[in-house]
Amino acid sequence: RRPMRRFAFLTLLLLSGCVTAQDTMTGVQAGPRHRFLTFAGYNSPVLMVSVNAPFHLTPRDVAERLATYAEGSVLGSDVSYTANPGAAKRNNYRIVARFDAEQAATATDACRSAYQSVVAARYADRTNLFMAFCDKGEPIAAAKISGPKLSGPSDPTLREMVRQGMKAMFPDGAGGQAGSMGSIEVTPLPHFRLNPLDGIIN
Repeated sequence: RRPMRRFAFLTLLLLSGCVTAQDTMTGVQAGPRHRFLTFAGYNSPVLMVSVNAPFHLTPRDVAERLATYAEGSVLGSDVSYTANPGAAKRNNYRIVARFDAEQAATATDACRSAYQSVVAARYADRTNLFMAFCDKGEPIAAAKISGPKLSGPSDPTLREMVRQGMKAMFPDGAGGQAGSMGSIEVTPLPHFRLNPLDGIIN
């Protein structure tokens, strides 16, 4: 049993070493991101949307795989995920997984690309993934993930990319932190970008 455990550990280590994930600033601090996720997933799975996946599968089929991979990836969270918009009670909240976005793409671009045809920047040696947790077109959290070129939808690296992206968006130990929701913008007029009272008034 010990050799098998060592082999599994080394495999995971190698996969982790090949995948990089970087948090992308959205103006919402880590603690409030966790609270938005908890609210979005209260008594309901959170919607997962796939955009531009490089596989011969429907976007919904890919999203179903990604939703499975995301399960249990956020420390201290029991939120579940679904590819079915009808199963998500608050489907204005969604995690958009956009494959091979162009370099200039922003978190807002990722959010607004859900259910749209967008340009893909494919590379021969790697796969890029831009994940964003959104309230419709507004980003709450986002991460850019890069890994080796995927061999297909069953490539174990894809699972690692999704999980690393979730961890970057919702870092361990940040769930109990205070912090601004990053919801108020003052240009051109003062307004709420995100609703910090969602969990209270809905």
